[in-house]
Amino acid sequence: MTRRDISKEISALLLVVLLLLLGLSFGRQWLPALGPALTVVLYLVIYLIPMLVYIKVHRYKTRAALRLKGVGPRYWIFILLFGLSVCLISMLINLGTGAFFRAVFHVTFENSIVDLGSENAAALTLTAVFLPAFSEELLLRGLVQGEYEKYGRTIGVLLTALIFAFFHTNPVHFPALFISGVCYGVLTILFQSVWPAFFAHMVNNGVALLISRNQAFLRYILQDRLFIIMAVLLCFLILIFTLKMLETAIAERLGNGYFKKKSTKSLAYGDPLTSPWLWIFMVLCVGKMIYNGFFH
Repeated sequence: MTRRDISKEISALLLVVLLLLLGLSFGRQWLPALGPALTVVLYLVIYLIPMLVYIKVHRYKTRAALRLKGVGPRYWIFILLFGLSVCLISMLINLGTGAFFRAVFHVTFENSIVDLGSENAAALTLTAVFLPAFSEELLLRGLVQGEYEKYGRTIGVLLTALIFAFFHTNPVHFPALFISGVCYGVLTILFQSVWPAFFAHMVNNGVALLISRNQAFLRYILQDRLFIIMAVLLCFLILIFTLKMLETAIAERLGNGYFKKKSTKSLAYGDPLTSPWLWIFMVLCVGKMIYNGFFH
C-alpha cells in the first residue's frame, strides 16, 4: 500500500481555510466597504475552493467525499428533534461556562471568526443560520471526518468534534461545541450522509438566533414559574422522544450493516496526532480566542 499521511494532508487543508478566514476577519478592518453579500461570497469561496481542490488532487468523487447522499422524509422529524435536543444541551453547558468566564476573567467572547452580522432578517437567516451550517458541515462532517475515519470511526468523530470546537475560537462555547460536534458526527455515521448534521446544525443556529434577537421577551416570560415548569417538561419530552427515535434508527442501521463494516486502521495513513499542521491550526485558534476575549 502506498503511504499516505492523511492527517498531514487534511490538517493542511484545515490550516489553509483557517488562515483565509483569519485574513478575511482582519481584512474587514481596512475594507469597511465590503458589504454582507460580498462577504458571504468570499466566505463560501474560502470553504469550497480548498475542498474541491483537495478532492480533485486525490481523485475522489465529490458526492462520495462530501457525503451528499439523500435522506428520506421519514427521518426529517427525528432530525429536527435531534437538532433541538443538541441545542438544549448546548444551551445548558453554555450557561455554565459563560457564568464561569464572566466571574473569573470578566470577559466575553465573539461567536465566530468572521462577523457576518446584519440587521436585516433575511440576511441574518442566511449568514447566521444557513451559511455556517452549510460550509462547516460540508468541510468537517463531510470531508474531514471521512478522512479521519480511516483511522477508525471513534477517532474520526472525536477528532473532528475537537477541530469543530477550535474552529469557532470561543472558549466559552468550546465544551458545548465539542459535545455538539460529537452528536453531529454520530448522526453523519448513522445516515452515511452530511445532510442530517447540516439540518440539525441549522436548527441549533436558528434557535440561537431567535434567543439572541428576543432576549428582553425571554427575560419577561422566564419570570413566570408555570412557563418554566412547562418548558422543562417539554424539553424532557423532546429528549425522551428523540432518544427513542434514535434507538429505532440505530436498530434499523444495524440490520443494514452500517456499523458492521470495519474501519481501515493502517499505519500507511500515519499517526493522526503527529501532523505539525494540526498543532499549528490549534495554536492559531487559541491565539484568536485570546484576541477575541482580551484585545477586541
